Amino acid sequence: MKIFNPAHFLRHISMPTLREFTDAHPLGQSLAIDWSLAQELLPTVVNDAVALLDATMQGAEMTQAERESVEYKLHLWHDDLRRAHLMSNDLSIQEFQTSCAGDREVQEAFASRAAREQSLWMLTFRDTAFRNAEMHIAFQAKSNGKYWKKHRIQPGLDPMQDRIKLDAFCHEVAKLYKSVGGGDGTHIEVSKRAADGSVQLTIYIEGPVTAIAHFSENSFKRINTRIALETALVYQPSTGFIETVVKGGAKNHGAVLELFGKHVVETAIKPEEIEKTRYKLNALRDGMMEPFEDWSAYGVEKVRLRRARFTPMGRTGISFQVEAPSAKDQDDAIRLALTGLKVHHSFESEYNMSSASVIVYTLATESRKAGHFSFDISATGSSTIKNLADKNQPTALAVLRSLNVIEAEEVAA
Repeated sequence: MKIFNPAHFLRHISMPTLREFTDAHPLGQSLAIDWSLAQELLPTVVNDAVALLDATMQGAEMTQAERESVEYKLHLWHDDLRRAHLMSNDLSIQEFQTSCAGDREVQEAFASRAAREQSLWMLTFRDTAFRNAEMHIAFQAKSNGKYWKKHRIQPGLDPMQDRIKLDAFCHEVAKLYKSVGGGDGTHIEVSKRAADGSVQLTIYIEGPVTAIAHFSENSFKRINTRIALETALVYQPSTGFIETVVKGGAKNHGAVLELFGKHVVETAIKPEEIEKTRYKLNALRDGMMEPFEDWSAYGVEKVRLRRARFTPMGRTGISFQVEAPSAKDQDDAIRLALTGLKVHHSFESEYNMSSASVIVYTLATESRKAGHFSFDISATGSSTIKNLADKNQPTALAVLRSLNVIEAEEVAA
């Protein structure tokens, strides 16, 4: 997503969403806005009012407590707009609609608003659902990543929300990070996913002391702070699947699961690790990005590899990455590798493809314009397919099956 700019974001917010957000926000009472002005002028007027307050605050006659209060509200204003910006995409909107499926007011609000306004409306009037969606999407972004593991335990357990037991769980997890400078401070957020009934526990742990460079009152300063370390766990009672995002390797994953059983569900659990399905990326290595079936049935026009990383086969050596131009009619990364590399025997016998970025170009239909989306995959089984919009995930899997990267019966995690 493009870099966030408050003024640019507000230009896409019209009435009544702009006034609803401003009036409800803690900073709203400090802003003097003439809402009778022409609607096309109001986003600029609101942004200018915030900028003026920020610029004149230091010279105003305020107590230190009053100044700190306004500074905090200004921080909230910018942070809330940034959060709404980050959640104004297809994946987030789908998450909102799923979690609020029975909420008539949400459906009516969404019918007359574009994605940015839908996101800002949710933050204003359904802040709990907005926060839950933020946490769910943040977890999805880390699924299949470096710190993610998936296990199977007993189904039907009840992740009770007894605050005392949850706090005890947090403090025990915090002890795992003592060796790397973690502190005693903890915070936990619990949310339930409407789509599958799974429960997510997101734990924040006081991290080691870190020096951050920043600007304050137009002066360059360094402050010492303790960045929160994030640990998360998602349990699905209907299947027994449990996913964890934990730093520190398999030992810490096991320790978190043991603590979850002891403190949260009060049951001794025996985790069975579920291995990732590996992607057979060498199927793409010969550069023949042609399907074994008609892609038009999935609305796909063409597939290219934007990037491809190769590692020497059966020996140590230098891994390298090839990157292709973004234009659809240009050679992709495989073609560039085949034409630019010199090998002793054959490309296929000397190098494994270890990771790739795939671009899928979609055909125009009655419901949407022609476009494209992309995702990353690794031979180890990691991918960013979960981060795609719901409508694009089945298409991505169909492409991988057609290219023999996964078997027909496999489901990518």
